[in-house]
Amino acid sequence: MLSAVIPDLPNPVHPHIRVIVQQERLKQILSELGFSLLKLDDVIAGFAQNVGKRPERLAKEPHTGWSRVIVKAFPPDIPRTRIWFTYDDDHIYIEHIEALED
Repeated sequence: MLSAVIPDLPNPVHPHIRVIVQQERLKQILSELGFSLLKLDDVIAGFAQNVGKRPERLAKEPHTGWSRVIVKAFPPDIPRTRIWFTYDDDHIYIEHIEALED
């Protein structure tokens, strides 16, 4: 008889989505970069749906260990932006955000 607890295998149809941890300054930083506050929730929701399922598919920067993703521009509300993040089994932590030149 096995006494070890065997975790459930990942469900490929409905993968686990990690929770985005919104740090205190996130809304302020995005506002300063030109994100419309009305569109901010859409950006975070899209980031969670796309990156939250399988962040490990994005390469990590060798010097910081951070992963990155580029958010496509949707003028005038959302500029082209690079989001740097880290993650664990349950959370994604946004570490840095920078606007990109077009």
